[in-house]
Amino acid sequence: MQLYTTQSTQAIERFAIDQQNIPGLLLMKRAAYFSYQTLREHYPDTHHVLVICGTGNNGGDGFALAQYAHIDGCNVSIALLGSQDRIKGDAQTCLQECLALGLSPQLFDSALLKNADTIVDAVFGTGLNQPVTGEYAEIFESLNETHTPILALDIPSGLQADTGNILGTAIRASHTCTFITHKPGLYTYLGSETAGKIHFSPLFLNQDSYSGHFPIAESHSLKYWLNQLPKMHPSSHKGIRGTLLLVGGNHHMMGAIQLAGLAALTTGAGLVKIITQPDHLTALTQAQPELMAYTQTEFEQQAESAKVISIGPGLDQDTWAVNLFNETLTKTQPKVIDADALNLLAKSPQKQTNWILTPHPGEAGRLLGISTEAVQSNRFDAIKQLQQKYGGVIVLKGNGTLVYDGNQMELCTAGNAGMAVGGMGDVLTGTITSLVAQGMDLYTAACLGVSLHAHSGDTLANQKSQAGVIPSDLALVMSQLLSYASNDA
Repeated sequence: MQLYTTQSTQAIERFAIDQQNIPGLLLMKRAAYFSYQTLREHYPDTHHVLVICGTGNNGGDGFALAQYAHIDGCNVSIALLGSQDRIKGDAQTCLQECLALGLSPQLFDSALLKNADTIVDAVFGTGLNQPVTGEYAEIFESLNETHTPILALDIPSGLQADTGNILGTAIRASHTCTFITHKPGLYTYLGSETAGKIHFSPLFLNQDSYSGHFPIAESHSLKYWLNQLPKMHPSSHKGIRGTLLLVGGNHHMMGAIQLAGLAALTTGAGLVKIITQPDHLTALTQAQPELMAYTQTEFEQQAESAKVISIGPGLDQDTWAVNLFNETLTKTQPKVIDADALNLLAKSPQKQTNWILTPHPGEAGRLLGISTEAVQSNRFDAIKQLQQKYGGVIVLKGNGTLVYDGNQMELCTAGNAGMAVGGMGDVLTGTITSLVAQGMDLYTAACLGVSLHAHSGDTLANQKSQAGVIPSDLALVMSQLLSYASNDA
């Protein structure tokens, strides 16, 4: 899946109309027909459709859908937000066709909601760039308070198409039919909880329409990333499988480094070594005999044999942590920087090419010197700023986790709210570190680690419930999903 900005989407559509001679009205009718078929598929018992239209082309999609619903025998009501005088072009043509069928738009009235089986949101399209306020905001809130299913056309009104940020308030859809391109805002931050289930149609545009326009991000399947794994040959031994060093687990935080170690083991690392506090050594190896635990005094020796070093899980920010952090940054091996190591980095910023940073939005804000809200309001811009300032590969965690190396960006659509629990980031850190130790390049290891982690969370949520997802279980599920990798030699 490729995701395009609003500007690129508009250019693709304009090319199809101007250069390929595809009438804009035909695209509008295709969008409406696809959307009505989606409505029928998911709500086959619908008898009364309420279509709420704005005055732009999104409203035109709504007028066209109203025609299909009417012809199919539905009782159709159209509520128009705005003046008919503002409706132009193809949208005006669709409005006139509605009038010819006896479908006359009326001012919105909450009484219209009482008889509707399904509501269609055709108010604002992807071009919205200011907050929804006043009467519109009140109407949107009244729609959100109903229990009637809502189908949004192209994007839920009020949702910013490029960022997933809500502009004032937004209509919460049960389903969203989006056209021509996948919009980034549907898949990150608040997009997924606003859009509901997403349905996509390119409206029969061919690949020539997209040439010269580059996606802001891509999203690949777990299977795609699994097939990037190095093949495991019969002659493999633990040295070939990779030796890694995990640094962390300060006082009272042994569990964090233990989870990272468990994840590294269950995702294929050959040797997993840990630098931690002396009073954790016995407990760690008793809990997981495969782990090899050492104190700070042995850091230099163990670092020499490690293919990759990771620091952060349970690190804290005391003198012990700072000393290990500074020592780690002097090493030439690939590094994975997480948790409190990121907070230490924010205090003394530097740039390296050979590392992976894995901040959540709060840590990303500290790294950039901005608020968490500012990061979330435009995650795509934030991850680009992080990469420019710190180099390497950045993993910006959260709903719609992003991975960026300065040239290519991946968006992960998997994962669920049940994964918002302490220890999940530690599991991700151990997973990514393990994949780097096995020979994967930093970007690919980060993408596979994120995808494997998120899909494992979804698997657990389906088996138990979102409330039952815990990090230690996740590590074990990841090893099962790894079995879907190609075994071709």
